[in-house]
Amino acid sequence: MGGQFSPKDPVRCAHYARFAAHLQRPQFDGIYWTFFFSVIFTLFVSSWIYQSTMRYREKPESCPIMFRTKLKISLAWCSALFILAAALLAFEVFALLALQFCDGEDLMSLYWSTWTMLQLGSEIAILGINLSLWHQLFNIRQPLWALALGTPVLVVAGLGHIIHVAFRKVYKKAKESRRASRIVSDDARREMKDASASCSSAPSIKPEREHVDPPRALAAGQTLCFAIDVGDDERVRQWPSFVGMSGSKAIVRLTVVDV
Repeated sequence: MGGQFSPKDPVRCAHYARFAAHLQRPQFDGIYWTFFFSVIFTLFVSSWIYQSTMRYREKPESCPIMFRTKLKISLAWCSALFILAAALLAFEVFALLALQFCDGEDLMSLYWSTWTMLQLGSEIAILGINLSLWHQLFNIRQPLWALALGTPVLVVAGLGHIIHVAFRKVYKKAKESRRASRIVSDDARREMKDASASCSSAPSIKPEREHVDPPRALAAGQTLCFAIDVGDDERVRQWPSFVGMSGSKAIVRLTVVDV
């Protein structure tokens, strides 16, 4: 939908918008906002690369040769991001020109001011990161006001740094929890293995049995006495082996003989 106070200009639309002159309002709106946030993301990535490279120098195990290697790699990545952001900015300009001349947007001043502050400013901030890495690579002292200006793009970069720190903390916590759970499972498995090994190597304990002396053989001529409960039977008194009575029991004596 075109603006009510800014008329369309077909001549300027074809001259300035170029390829975007043949698109509709939703299409070049999509191009502009997609590339808008893509440029901010390139600023985030560039700041993360710079921050990780500078933190490596503060570590006790840092090596000057490795630090120079990291500086070269970081400078290459940030230079590539700078070129990518420049290309995205060019497409954004065409989309804004189409929005202004082909659609007649009434609030173009807000679009251009936002683009100048955040998009062009982000591109300059990425260039500043490249210059800072170049200073570090060639051991040139940096200016003291590099991060003290407080411009909007540095605020956006600081927001990206906060997001980066938050993601790093979440990742470290998840990694530590996985490591702790793995250590606990390994300890439990090791304890079970040690317990099974100790059980298998321990000597078997046999239950003690009551010692019973084996019966002794009877010798010939040995006399044995027995008590037999006979009640009132008087015939027992007539046995040759009868000795006497003990209550209701008869005492008889037997002699062992060889067979």
